[in-house]
Amino acid sequence: MPVGDGRLCGVLLHLAQLNIATLRQPMDHADTAAFADGLAPVNAGAEASPGFVWRLQTEAGDATSIQVFPNPLTIVNLTMWESLQALRDFAYRGLHRDFFRRRGEWFESGSQAVMWWQPAGTVPTVQQAKARLDFADSFGPSPYAFEMGQQFPPLVVVPCPLDHPHVAPMLQQLDRELLESTPEGGSNFLHIAPEHVAEGNGAFYIAYLDGAPVACGAYRRIEGVPGAAEVKRMWASPAHRGAKLGAAVLATIEAAARADGFTELRLETGEHLTAAVGLYRKVGFDACPPWGEYVGVPHSYTMSKPLA
Repeated sequence: MPVGDGRLCGVLLHLAQLNIATLRQPMDHADTAAFADGLAPVNAGAEASPGFVWRLQTEAGDATSIQVFPNPLTIVNLTMWESLQALRDFAYRGLHRDFFRRRGEWFESGSQAVMWWQPAGTVPTVQQAKARLDFADSFGPSPYAFEMGQQFPPLVVVPCPLDHPHVAPMLQQLDRELLESTPEGGSNFLHIAPEHVAEGNGAFYIAYLDGAPVACGAYRRIEGVPGAAEVKRMWASPAHRGAKLGAAVLATIEAAARADGFTELRLETGEHLTAAVGLYRKVGFDACPPWGEYVGVPHSYTMSKPLA
């Protein structure tokens, strides 16, 4: 599928984009007046543009008063488009192009931007959008979080039931890899059941890259540990491991678990799986005491991350 075509596995995709910039002066300052006066016509131009889907706004019709960052002069622009070309056509033509060229008059240097694909009919929250920006800062450009001009095949990470036909082949491959790499005396915990990923208890996710199922992962409630969920069944295709797919699935799991009200994520992996341990450490997991079935298991390594 060509990048920007807007469809993946029969699911229509829309392009989301976030950009943030810090004003030199407050919105009501004389030096910012030209920018403030231009907001309404620029926003109206966006909404009238072919391919426009949605934009973040308050009842006043803009997003300049939505504070996401500590500096109150840092403003966010969050929109969705039917295609990358539709966004380009608006951004680099007409009134928006003229205002974009003048951005140095109103904004400090060092603005940031990120884009990603998500299923049509959904819109990101500000925190979800910020998480994409944080992902790009941590891992660099990838199919999960990229900028204008960076070419990647489209990626979406979506929840799927365990009986979905794409699930079993991935889990079988994961099981083979685990069994082949486990040192003598080690154990693997391969079981996951539909009730573990039922609504309210957890979820199972598949990452589709350019239409192909290439990674997966899940989380499930830990019984007897209030507020805690466990990351399970993490796998990424060896052919695509440079695409940060495992990190993308893990970021999706973290956001979903937080939205479900969990305050802690735990996981169990093998101490010999150094790449996996390195990823978990990079995103904020630290070693923790084993619990439940993992107590006393040779070569087992348990980790935890607070979600508060």
